[in-house]
Amino acid sequence: MKQNQQLELSKEKVPLFKFILIGDQSVGKSCIVERFQNEQFSYKTKATIGVEFIKKLVQVDKGLVEIQLWDTAGQEQFRSMIRGFYRGSAAVIIVYSVNQKESFDQLSIWMNEIEQHAHPEIIKVLVGNKCDLPREVEKQEAESFMNNNQFSLFFETSAKTGENVEEAFVQAAKLVLLKYLSSESFRQATRVNKKSADPINIIKSSNDNQSYEGQSPSQQKNSNSSGCC
Repeated sequence: MKQNQQLELSKEKVPLFKFILIGDQSVGKSCIVERFQNEQFSYKTKATIGVEFIKKLVQVDKGLVEIQLWDTAGQEQFRSMIRGFYRGSAAVIIVYSVNQKESFDQLSIWMNEIEQHAHPEIIKVLVGNKCDLPREVEKQEAESFMNNNQFSLFFETSAKTGENVEEAFVQAAKLVLLKYLSSESFRQATRVNKKSADPINIIKSSNDNQSYEGQSPSQQKNSNSSGCC
């Protein structure tokens, strides 16, 4: 049986979590979604009008998690409409472009949106997209912003090459599961598919409960190479 057929058969047995993708226009949010969903890249991606969403199953340790990913428009005129989509979200992925300093400078505005409209325990992931292009934002500057604003994860990605795109969502899903296990308020606030398996059982069945919260990919690699489990 092919892997995608196996995933379809398992679909009713996995938890469903809502993720929201935010950031300025033209930072590549829709291209990230296309890469994540279909492992493809297109130069002809149209600007998102309002919000769009996809669903995808991802492997987290020994279990599966279904991500409902909401791709939001970056234009300011859609901000008021988007605010309602923070409700029930387990994770927020904030995207800037490493070759557009202005998009990085606007992150504080997006942080205000999160603070006002998202659950205080939401998993926050910072993503610097277009790392295949000449940069205007240094990685150290982004890591400093991450640490100062209590992000759980930071990745530099390329929707064009696929670098770190899948990894960002997988690691975010892992932290969502761990937060679901440890926080009653988070469990109440996030929308989990009530017909599916309890995420707690997935966590307990895993042999690898290592948390990467607050680490960049390079720090995660060093943690793995140290032999810590």
